[in-house]
Amino acid sequence: MSLLKIKTEFTFIVLLLFAGGFLRFYNLNWDSGHYFHPDERNIASTVSRIHFFDNLDPQFFAYGGLTIYLYRVSGDLLVKFTHNPAWVSDWGQINQLGRFFSALFSTLTIIPLYLLAKKSFNKETALLSALVFTFAAGSIQTAHFDTTEGILALLAVSLALFSIDFLGKPGIKNIVWAAGILGLSAAAKTTAASYIIFPLTAFLFFILSKKKFLQAGFFLLILFILGAVVFTILSPYTFLSWDKFLESMRYESGVATGSLAVPYTLQFDHTIPYLFQLQNLLWQIGPLALFIIPGILLTIWEGVRKRDLKLIVLLSFPLVYFAYVGTWHTKFIRYMMPVIPFFIIFASFFLYRFAQALHHSAHQVHQLPHLLVYFLRVISSTWKVMIVVLITLSILWGLAIFSIYTREQTRISASLWIYSHIREGSIIYNEHWDDGLPLPLKNLDPNLYQTESLTIYDADNGEKLDYYAQKLSSGDYIILGSRRLYGTLINLSEKYPLTSKYYQLLFSGQLGYQKVAEFSSYPSLLGWEVNDDLSEETFQVYDHPKVIIFKNTSRLTADDYLQILGND
Repeated sequence: MSLLKIKTEFTFIVLLLFAGGFLRFYNLNWDSGHYFHPDERNIASTVSRIHFFDNLDPQFFAYGGLTIYLYRVSGDLLVKFTHNPAWVSDWGQINQLGRFFSALFSTLTIIPLYLLAKKSFNKETALLSALVFTFAAGSIQTAHFDTTEGILALLAVSLALFSIDFLGKPGIKNIVWAAGILGLSAAAKTTAASYIIFPLTAFLFFILSKKKFLQAGFFLLILFILGAVVFTILSPYTFLSWDKFLESMRYESGVATGSLAVPYTLQFDHTIPYLFQLQNLLWQIGPLALFIIPGILLTIWEGVRKRDLKLIVLLSFPLVYFAYVGTWHTKFIRYMMPVIPFFIIFASFFLYRFAQALHHSAHQVHQLPHLLVYFLRVISSTWKVMIVVLITLSILWGLAIFSIYTREQTRISASLWIYSHIREGSIIYNEHWDDGLPLPLKNLDPNLYQTESLTIYDADNGEKLDYYAQKLSSGDYIILGSRRLYGTLINLSEKYPLTSKYYQLLFSGQLGYQKVAEFSSYPSLLGWEVNDDLSEETFQVYDHPKVIIFKNTSRLTADDYLQILGND
């Protein structure tokens, strides 16, 4: 490779790092310190609770100790230099600190992603993969949350890279790196111990090809022992509070598989395994997601046909992970983040090979009639243009998601409207399991109003009918802070017949409450707006929910509501 090409390649990656960093670091305080993400609240609460070195028990095991301790250490350093104790006590500022690391890890992923794609395929696939990941909507969005998706993606890609390196250079150095990354992964989130599939697959091929069983056993011993040591150091209370850890894992597992029914997973009732996740990959990646399955199939074909072991290693974890997680009842969009970098690589490889095939076919048909040659070249050019358009649309979609963080968050806009338009003392109903409005803003206090939460998730029965009747007859306003409840329950008429009817009548105005305000912030770019109401709800309800405010204009009585809601 010429020096000029190397410099051009290097410059391109540097530009992507700057672009990716800007898209991820911009406006990390997009919620003005109000922490709307429940996982952010849990993490911030834990960080504020622990203290080095006399109280290190997180008492929280949905995530590992790595990020908890990282945020606390960083917060303590900031307190020391800024003399501002809020960095370890105020949840909003703790979240900003955590989001900084999320954005940093997400941006850094561009480098090992490029190296992995280049080592596995070629430079063209690597450059395209890095470009698409830089502008991937899901990556940009999760970088604005204080959660572990950013570091988990970085560690998954890095472990895949070192596992493939081990195939070429089966030495102790790559084993140590792999063990360290594996330990870090499990310490960030216990389920990330599944990343071990990468090095185990590489070890399997090493054993089959080299027949050095003793050496392979030694390498495996180092991987397990060193990985366990790193994990134990960074997440010690996994073992020190073993009973609590197991209890947390049973709960999380029950929620994921659906064996434990909780209100916030009702949206996944009647969803189709695998298809639901594939549909939502369109929201996370853009149109390039259409080529994930063809890319995987092509990679499998190449790996088997050429006996290219590194492609099998590359495929190992993403396929096993998707095959397993795809069966879960709970299908939060963030569950796909560890495999999205690999899906982008597979899709990029397919586009590269497809474009390459078009180019060759268009220039190797001289023996055919001139008219047919002409049509084949036109078709080839058309498909190439379509490929460029799809890649461009994926990039634009990422920029459209980024636009969310350039505008005021909808709950804040709605709160300002409430303070300006609703008289003091009004009875305002929010919904249980959702963030209540109005928010406290500067000198504006929610206590100006009588705010209550409507209990919506309780079972539909006669008592709930009376409850609706009494509340609706006495309330002044109903606020739907997001589609978290109505977006699901309105479609579950067999389980929630009364509540489904309640929402239908509310939206049609037949409950005597009229819509007086609506606040939305859909992804948009240059006048192009995309309604993402059909995405998995957590893609929308944290950073850009649609807020709807209804006013009681008819003043119906409780008996009226009993008649309206109970006439079936």
